[in-house]
Amino acid sequence: MNEQQKYDLVVWGATGFTGQLVCEYLASHYNVNNDSNLRWAIAGRNQRKLEKIRTELIRKNHGKGSLPILIGDSHDVDSLVKITAQAKVVLTTVGPYSLYGEALVSACIKTGTHYCDITGEIPFIWNTIHKLHDSAIKAKVKIVHSCGFDSIPSDLGCLFLQNQAIQSNGKPCTYIKLYVERLKGGVSGGTVASMIAIIKQVKDEKIKKVLFNPFALYPEGTPPGPKQPWQKKIQWDEAMNCWTSPFIMAQFNCCIVRRSNALLDFKYDRDFLYEEVITLPNKKLAYFKGELRRIGLKVLTGLLYFPFTRVILQKTILPKPGQGPAREIREKGYFRLKLVGSLDGEKISARVSCEKDPGYSGTAQMISEAALCLAKDDLNLPKIYGILTPASAMGTALIDRLQNSGMNFSIVSDP
Repeated sequence: MNEQQKYDLVVWGATGFTGQLVCEYLASHYNVNNDSNLRWAIAGRNQRKLEKIRTELIRKNHGKGSLPILIGDSHDVDSLVKITAQAKVVLTTVGPYSLYGEALVSACIKTGTHYCDITGEIPFIWNTIHKLHDSAIKAKVKIVHSCGFDSIPSDLGCLFLQNQAIQSNGKPCTYIKLYVERLKGGVSGGTVASMIAIIKQVKDEKIKKVLFNPFALYPEGTPPGPKQPWQKKIQWDEAMNCWTSPFIMAQFNCCIVRRSNALLDFKYDRDFLYEEVITLPNKKLAYFKGELRRIGLKVLTGLLYFPFTRVILQKTILPKPGQGPAREIREKGYFRLKLVGSLDGEKISARVSCEKDPGYSGTAQMISEAALCLAKDDLNLPKIYGILTPASAMGTALIDRLQNSGMNFSIVSDP
C-alpha cells in the first residue's frame, strides 16, 4: 500500500439504487469510520446527493462517525485516477459497464488499485480481457468482474463443490448442473438499462459471436473445450423429478465458471461440462406455465430490440435508472440453488442459498464482502492478477466471508 491510499474501500456510484444498498450494508455491518478497522469513502459525480446519503448513514449510526466524499466523472479519466489512487479497492455499481466501466478499470490498473463490479455483460468483460489483462498482471492488480448474483453463487458454488469432490475422491466432477430451486426478487432500472445495452450490441456481428460463444471469456490463446450443454426449451429432468426451464442468466454465468476453470489451471479438468437451469414446481400445468414464461421473455427481448417499442416500454412499464424494488419487496426476497456433480457414475450435491433479494440486498452483501476480501484478506488470496473471476481471485477466502455474513454453502445428501 502506498502513502496515498487513505481508504481500504471506495464505493463508486454510491447514489445509484444498488450503490445505496451497498452503503447501507457497509454502514450497518462495519460502521461509519468510527471504532472500526475499515476506512471507506463514497464517490460519484453529484456532491449534493452524496451528502444526503452520508447524512442519512451517520444519522442511523446515532450521529457518530464520518464518511469522506470523493467527486469524479465516469468519462473524466483524471478524476477517476485521483479517486482510485486513494483506495486499496474500488467497488463499482455504475452500469451499463460497457458505457461506464472501461475508464475506471484503466484508472485502477494505473494506480495499482484492486477493482470489483456486478456486471453481467459478456462483451464488456471480453473487451477488458483483450485490452487490459496483461497490464493488470504487470501492475499486480485484481480486476474482479461479476461479484453479485451474477455470478458469485454459480462461480463459488462450483468451486465449493469441486473442492469437496477433490477432497473426497481425489479428482473433480466431470459435469455439474446447477438448478435454481427457489428465486424471488425485484428488478431495477439499472438492470433493465444493462439488458438494453446488450440487446443493442447484438446488431454487431462480432459482438453477437462473443455473446453466443460458450468459451468467450477463456484466456486468449486457450483452445476451447468440449461442446457444452445448453438447455433452450422446457425439459423433464429425471434427476430432480420435475420440469426445468432455461435460466435467463445461465449463458453468462456459465462463461464465468469456465473462465475460472481456465484461470485455475483447469482445476475442474479441460473436458469439464457445466450448465444451469431453473426448476418448475412439480404441479399441474407446470410445463405450460414454464412455456408461457419462456415465450414471454422472448417477446419482451424482441420488443426491446426495436427502438420504437423499446421507447414505449421505457416510458410506461419498465423501471428507470435509479429506481428499484421497495424495501418490503426486497425483504421478502431469497434464492436457493442446488449444484449436482457427476463423478464416476456417482452424484455429489451442494446448495447455495441466502434469505435476501438476489439482485439487490443479496448482491449488495456479495459485492461488499468481495471488496472487503480484496482489501483485508490479501495474505490469504491466490497470487493471481489480471481480469479475474470471484473464484480465481479470492477462492475459499470469499466463501468463508460470505458464510460468516449469513450466506449458506453446504454439501447436501440426496435420498
